[in-house]
Amino acid sequence: MEQFDALDVIARTRGKVEMDGAPNGNPLFLLWGSLTAFFYLLEFVLMQVVYRPWCIWVWVGIPLFGLPIMAILLRRDRQSTHMRTHHSRLVLDYWIFAACAIGVGGFLFGFANIYETAEKPLICLLLGIGAFLTGEVLRFRPMIAGGLAGAAIGLGAFLLRGDLWMWQSLCVAATAVVSLIIPGLLFNRKAKNGV
Repeated sequence: MEQFDALDVIARTRGKVEMDGAPNGNPLFLLWGSLTAFFYLLEFVLMQVVYRPWCIWVWVGIPLFGLPIMAILLRRDRQSTHMRTHHSRLVLDYWIFAACAIGVGGFLFGFANIYETAEKPLICLLLGIGAFLTGEVLRFRPMIAGGLAGAAIGLGAFLLRGDLWMWQSLCVAATAVVSLIIPGLLFNRKAKNGV
């Protein structure tokens, strides 16, 4: 009969929990950051070239492309099951909330024809705060700094009103780059090098 060693169980459990914060090369930050940057840049260009009301709906391409790709990535990643911590569940819940808020807000602002006010600065803030929280949980400073920079861009985007409101699309793209893409690349490099 195998002897029960409480300290051994605690040590193994702690190791599994700490693995949750270790880099695993998950490409979701790159996926969502790239899609967000691409579609908001496309929106900006289309608004400059054709300037039609339908251009504000280009963002719908983000979930249309992102959700199927994410489902494939998560199904592939399901093999590597590991213990989730309270903090990692909290971060996941935040990202689910942020995605729903951005989606519902996008439709409400669009149909109410008030998208020129605060929609895109709020998106920047949600992305920045999410990256900051994720960086805190992962103890990954580039993501913390990227989240703060994204939130700062969001605050600055509130100043772009009137004829300048179209430049808010570039603010969202910039936030995606500094909060998601750059930290995501650094995170994946860290995972690849096993640091």
